[in-house]
Amino acid sequence: MFRLSKFTSRVPTVFLTGVTGFLGGALLACLLDAPFDGQIVGLVRADDQELAEERVRRSAGRFVPRFAARLPRNLTVLRGDLLARDWHDAPELDGVTHVVHLAANTSFGNQRGIRKTNVEGALSVAQAMQGRRIERYVHTGTATICGAFPPHVVHEDNYPSESATHLVAYTRSKADAERLLTERYADRPLVVARPSIVVGHTQLGCKPSGSIFWVLRAVEALRFITWDPHNRIDVVPVDWAASALTHLLFAPRLKHTRYHVSAGTGSSIRWKELAAEYARLAGEPARDHYEVGKFSQLTPHRVTKAVGKGHARHLLHALELYYRFCSLDLVFDNRRLLKEGVPPPPRFTDYMRVCLESSTSSIYEQMRIDLEPALTLA
Repeated sequence: MFRLSKFTSRVPTVFLTGVTGFLGGALLACLLDAPFDGQIVGLVRADDQELAEERVRRSAGRFVPRFAARLPRNLTVLRGDLLARDWHDAPELDGVTHVVHLAANTSFGNQRGIRKTNVEGALSVAQAMQGRRIERYVHTGTATICGAFPPHVVHEDNYPSESATHLVAYTRSKADAERLLTERYADRPLVVARPSIVVGHTQLGCKPSGSIFWVLRAVEALRFITWDPHNRIDVVPVDWAASALTHLLFAPRLKHTRYHVSAGTGSSIRWKELAAEYARLAGEPARDHYEVGKFSQLTPHRVTKAVGKGHARHLLHALELYYRFCSLDLVFDNRRLLKEGVPPPPRFTDYMRVCLESSTSSIYEQMRIDLEPALTLA
């Protein structure tokens, strides 16, 4: 469990956005469950206060069940739209000392609202904090701002880069948000945290969210990839990522302003290891191979045969972009984070069993929930 007392004796007031999202809910639960008396203010979009508080209870309750019934008194739910300005001068923000901006549109589609939410939303939060005595401002980006043609091991200071070729509007918007924040608010105590691929929870598996795990399930069911099985995938659990963000938020001194919240070379896994672990958990003979080919070889009939009846064409459409990302063979260097005292993350194969056992819904259903527009706006 994270202990604030190891960092400071001062009682902080933390402002959070994105508390109804997957990582945001985990971070909120981490803070609420920590042994400290600090105040937390969470910005939530809702039609009324009752609904706003219900959304927060539901989000935090995914990780700590008692929060589903009642939230602690040190949490204040501030109702407001990220892109509006009417909450900027709310009295609930008086005394804020620490900020974590997590809210984002994480869709891999080309929705018009992606840039508006991710760029203008990030700037809106920074504007709201102007004139306040902020000790630490953590902006949460994504490690995938490196684009489609980065080196196999990505380092923090090489990005954002104007030359990066982005596969989706989401990563471009996150890169632009970072660039504008660092240009316009250089005087702020800004720290950029870039998570890699956040999948599952080490104890709860996919109960809180099956986000991204449906992709790994689909790949295994299809037994088909478009990349070398020796390629690596950088995956971290949400509880470890939340703890790492909390560390970056409260550590008295940090040596850098950019950090990958990632598996790195030590905890990333190869696709052949993933296949072998699937076989081991299924009690089948060891196998570490996949059929390798072109994505066009995957047909709705093949999907239905492997995954079962459902929206096969929809699944293929969703998988196409994820397959392009999976083919990149990327590891996001995390040595900076580890040197700050954050313990290494577990490898995905260490907690894959609990993810499988907790995935009681079909791949189609897990995909639908993950891609539902209302849930991508954290």
